[in-house]
Amino acid sequence: MSERSFSEKYLYHFTSPQNIGELPDANGIGEVLHEGGGCLDRVRMAVKVEKGIITGIKYKLRACSGTIAASSAVSTLAVGKTTEDADKIDFDLINDELGMVPERKNHSIELAVKALKSALADYRHRSDE
Repeated sequence: MSERSFSEKYLYHFTSPQNIGELPDANGIGEVLHEGGGCLDRVRMAVKVEKGIITGIKYKLRACSGTIAASSAVSTLAVGKTTEDADKIDFDLINDELGMVPERKNHSIELAVKALKSALADYRHRSDE
């Protein structure tokens, strides 16, 4: 894939981001920031966990196309998973899901995954899981 082309899945998650918004009954919230390479991306991800299963996830962001697409992909993959299975969502899984993003967008995947991990850590801290 050239630096200028993106997969259909990437474009789908960028143009039709899933699970964007607020989650008023969240029991885990993570907020992360990336500064560098011309980007100043911020992601706030919230999860609702019930009986060890992620039943809801929403995020708000100020970000480039890569972080929008990656956050959407992370959110769709995390919903319905146990917290342990969600812990396995990583850079490689999201990169595969998005069709191998250009290297200049790697920070986007790292940021979205970090936001999920941060929200899960907050949930665990609040619930003593």
